[in-house]
Amino acid sequence: MPEFIHNYRIVYKTICLTGLTVICLFSSISLQSFDKKSLFMSKCCSCHNGSGEAKTISPSMNAVKQWKRFFKKNKHKRKYKDISAVVSEAESDAILSYLIEHAADSQKPQAFGLR
Repeated sequence: MPEFIHNYRIVYKTICLTGLTVICLFSSISLQSFDKKSLFMSKCCSCHNGSGEAKTISPSMNAVKQWKRFFKKNKHKRKYKDISAVVSEAESDAILSYLIEHAADSQKPQAFGLR
């Protein structure tokens, strides 16, 4: 086999593997990026909706420090019920991020149901 064909195959394989790596990287990133508000609405507000199962909550009901402490100490599990079967750790991190972004002392406080 001539040398240039051998080199062509190596270059071709390298390009293909690099392309596949990039595709896999972006696919995993998009799977882990959440629409934080939708996640909050679907995971949290399914119980915290004022129907009596759990009290209604909004991001602006607490300050940033309070939300961080609530999640760090896992107060939901201690005070109410374990939600780990319903909310993954990645989802919990995204929800906390949303709550912090819209906490009472944030730049964009947000009450439940408001934009």
